[in-house]
Amino acid sequence: MPELTQFRALEALDIDRDLFEVRFLGSAIQLTATEFDLLDALDSAAGRVVPRSELLSEVWKDSKTGARVVDTFVSRLRSKLRSAGHPGIASVRKRGYRLLPAFEDSN
Repeated sequence: MPELTQFRALEALDIDRDLFEVRFLGSAIQLTATEFDLLDALDSAAGRVVPRSELLSEVWKDSKTGARVVDTFVSRLRSKLRSAGHPGIASVRKRGYRLLPAFEDSN
């Protein structure tokens, strides 16, 4: 049977790259196309800090957009994730951003 959708989960965060939908613990999170692309880039780099320059080249591609636009979109995305109960995105001073795990390992 063919696979209908492709989910990649970072714990309880489901990102459907075929339907461009995001769910956290089963609840939908409404994102703009740019916010989705930003989340996808951060999720693809799971566990590492992603520099602004890398996010600019992955999400905004050929745009002449400045680095501050990354900060603005990270802030919007962080707010939406936190509203859904996800811990959000960590800022690493002078380095970039990292998607936080949904749950801390208690071991």
